[in-house]
Amino acid sequence: MHKKKTRLLYTVVFCAIAALLLTLVYERLIKPRIKPAQKAEIVRSFPFSTADSLKEWEEKVFKGRVLYKVEQNNPLSYVRATSAGTASALYYKIKMDAKRRSPVVSWKWNVDKFPPKEKEDLETEKQDDFAARVYVIFPAAFFTKSKVLEYIWAEKLPEGMTGTSPYSKNIKLIVARSGENKDKKWFQEERDIVADYIKVFGTRPEYDIGAVAFMTNTEHTQTTADAMYDEINLGYKE
Repeated sequence: MHKKKTRLLYTVVFCAIAALLLTLVYERLIKPRIKPAQKAEIVRSFPFSTADSLKEWEEKVFKGRVLYKVEQNNPLSYVRATSAGTASALYYKIKMDAKRRSPVVSWKWNVDKFPPKEKEDLETEKQDDFAARVYVIFPAAFFTKSKVLEYIWAEKLPEGMTGTSPYSKNIKLIVARSGENKDKKWFQEERDIVADYIKVFGTRPEYDIGAVAFMTNTEHTQTTADAMYDEINLGYKE
């Protein structure tokens, strides 16, 4: 009887030690290889939640001023951009590493009215009016070497289409959203900036990100357009 109890005790102790060893092996060797889902590290977020949310943004006027205004319709709060034959952009200066890290940009947008066009084209100056655009800017010491990614919402061009701006070979356009938006829905976008840069320029970014911008314009068609922007976020993908 005494021997049976001793064997049972040894068995319990052995099982406990074995379980401990298995736990240590899992923690040190197996578990580190299982990578949990990574969330973006947010560097700057713009919820446009107050009337003075645009005070930290600067304006670049190209031809007449677009009306940018924060609208608060509970529970929504956003920037409405109304263009009537005008073109001006709002931009925010920010320093982000695009040469060694993996920056991402996300935003929400909605289009009420597209500028009427007989033909929609990415690379023709006369057709270079779009209801909504978001820019990621890579400034260089020499302005002519600066690079720009320009995400647009096109009414008719296919999503994923890319092109070169009629103004500069260093500005690449990407159709991030396509369609008339008859139901006036909000859409969320998230873009891998380096992946998009490589796709349109063929190499990794040579310069860091220096600014983000958004614009609605109709100066070429001399028509009107109306769009909304919200929750612009910049961060790093880990």
